[in-house]
Amino acid sequence: MATFGGTMTTAGIVRRIDELGRIVIPKEMRRTMHLKEGDEMEILSNGEALTLRKYSSFESVLPIIKSTAKLLAKATDATVLFVDTSSVSVAEGKDKRKYQSAKLSEDFANTVRGRRAEVLHGKDITHMFDDCEATAAYCAIEPVIVGGDLFGAGILLLDSSPDDVSRAYLHFCVELIASAFA
Repeated sequence: MATFGGTMTTAGIVRRIDELGRIVIPKEMRRTMHLKEGDEMEILSNGEALTLRKYSSFESVLPIIKSTAKLLAKATDATVLFVDTSSVSVAEGKDKRKYQSAKLSEDFANTVRGRRAEVLHGKDITHMFDDCEATAAYCAIEPVIVGGDLFGAGILLLDSSPDDVSRAYLHFCVELIASAFA
């Protein structure tokens, strides 16, 4: 950081705009922010500054996801997460503060991208996140797919193996959220 006239500024990386208006985001920045090919980016304008941030498709239906997650956490006595392919968008239940906005590990992000409903346990969930450790014994995952596109996943974190009713509740809630995008 440099100081100019008492103000702190961050030195940036300079890139040229090509003939189609594209700017390449440097590889290290993409890696740090867990950006992958196909990720959606939101561009905001503020005077002469542009802000670029990863867009979570869940943002458009966030109130529905939050209320659904609260009800699901109460019904299953689990910590409920709704994640996009890089981080937790919504967390509800007893450990919600621990997981809110947590970054998914590369391995777990790949599991979410696999688009399969599954139950993980043991070492498969120990390193779900880059910035915190999952403390649950089991993890039930249900992908949120809308029109063939993966939007993320609904997750139950449980101390015991999820029963059929809990998995059915998760599936129902994911389908309810997917229908909100239509």
